[in-house]
Amino acid sequence: MNRLIIPLGLLAVTATLSVADNASVSTVLPVTDTAPTNFELPGRTEPLECATIFTRATGIVRERKFDIGDHVKAGEELAAIDVPDIDRAVEAARATVDQATSRAKTARRVGDRAAALLTAHAVSKEESETRLSVADESAAALQIAKAELARLEVLQNFATVRAPFDGTISARNFDRGDRMRGDSATAEGWLYKLVRLDALRFVINATPDLALRLSTQSAAKVRFTELPGRTFTAKLARTSQTFDTSTGTMRAEFLIANEDLLLPAGLTGLAVFSLPPAPGTFIVPANTLILRQGNALVAVVRDGRVSFLEVLPGKNSGVTIEITSAALTPEAPVIVNPNALLREGDPVEVTAIQPVQKS
Repeated sequence: MNRLIIPLGLLAVTATLSVADNASVSTVLPVTDTAPTNFELPGRTEPLECATIFTRATGIVRERKFDIGDHVKAGEELAAIDVPDIDRAVEAARATVDQATSRAKTARRVGDRAAALLTAHAVSKEESETRLSVADESAAALQIAKAELARLEVLQNFATVRAPFDGTISARNFDRGDRMRGDSATAEGWLYKLVRLDALRFVINATPDLALRLSTQSAAKVRFTELPGRTFTAKLARTSQTFDTSTGTMRAEFLIANEDLLLPAGLTGLAVFSLPPAPGTFIVPANTLILRQGNALVAVVRDGRVSFLEVLPGKNSGVTIEITSAALTPEAPVIVNPNALLREGDPVEVTAIQPVQKS
């Protein structure tokens, strides 16, 4: 008996062509996602302003008026420093100014007199010019003396340490009787740390899917474990506009009103965001998603032929899945349970268009 032997490879090709030529598919129309997406990210409160206060005056602390936890007003005196060296230098500079003023007046009178005598030919022109030059030099010396006095007075004023803004003393680094080193102080030679707490920054490290959807209108509800049942509204103030290469996140700062000073700085909380879906986000059955070579795809029917679109999967409820694609439209039929043998451009016959069953 004669047997017909067909190569196995030819069988596979024949099967592929048969499926491609005669494929019947069921499809669904993607539903535009309108449900807001919730994000939850941890963050930490930070002062709206924070200043480390030094003094430029060198001397002994005479008085310390505030301690940690105290509230101060802008311009209020925080500490006083005895600076006898600067005080004596200021006195000497004032005397120098008085001396230079007297010399300048005398030189100017002599110069004016010499100019008048020159008109009467009582002195030579050279003598008159010399005396006028001395008067100008004396006037310049007076200005130098005044500048030096002003510099020393500024240093003397630094002996009184004042608050740069309304705030709360968060740290103190000195006691009465300590010696301050002024301009030669190291980074450890600070006096106070002052923070502004009537409004707080709430800082999060936003992942790309959240960071790229934040806008000036974005807001979050912030909860703290230590304050059960309380939520605080935080409005976006700014973002760094740069992703950290080590963490892949972007710093975002939100503002929380804190007039009653209920919230301290450094408190860890949870920010909850409710944002509209990104443009091009749709809901489709979970069995429409195809994974090939590490890419997520869906197969759509265009002009009776198969076309594959790359998509970004989102939330998966088991029955349906959220996908995002700029190329997908609500009118494009998406193939349900696509055959693994389907290829780009294969002709297909749509047997039914099913509605998406939302979970």
